[in-house]
Amino acid sequence: MKRNRVDVCCLLETNLSFSKVGLMHNFWLKSWKYLSNSVAASYARIVISWNPSIVNIDLFDFSAQAIHVLISSLETYSMFFATFVYGFNTILARRSLWEDLRRWCPSSHWIVLGDFNSILSQEDKHNGAYVTSYEVSNFRECCINLGIADLNSIGCFFTWSNGHV
Repeated sequence: MKRNRVDVCCLLETNLSFSKVGLMHNFWLKSWKYLSNSVAASYARIVISWNPSIVNIDLFDFSAQAIHVLISSLETYSMFFATFVYGFNTILARRSLWEDLRRWCPSSHWIVLGDFNSILSQEDKHNGAYVTSYEVSNFRECCINLGIADLNSIGCFFTWSNGHV
């Protein structure tokens, strides 16, 4: 992280207890601060770490599927809202995520990133079963309501698949 000048990092699907998040942090990132959503879930589904000499992060709200923060640069004095997401695996369980995003929507700069466990269209799906309009409608409607758009990515589409990179 130092070599690549990463000052904010988010880990998803850690499956760590609150105490293990602290132990991990003390071992690898002693001078960094961190927060997780382990209070809202039975384990830390999302862990955010940051370099406090470069950025400040203020927690606004969290749920089992997301953490909403304000990130401020101590170097450029710029700030923006960020929501880190790790959505549940079922359509019904994700509905509270879409409600949270609508409730958290700030009136200034905002980035929403993570793993929504949902897609916006069939074109976003690579292999597997066909996706119905029912499966994508809630996520699509939420994005339209909030005025947020999917940013195209470059590089690998997958970080893992059945144990293979």
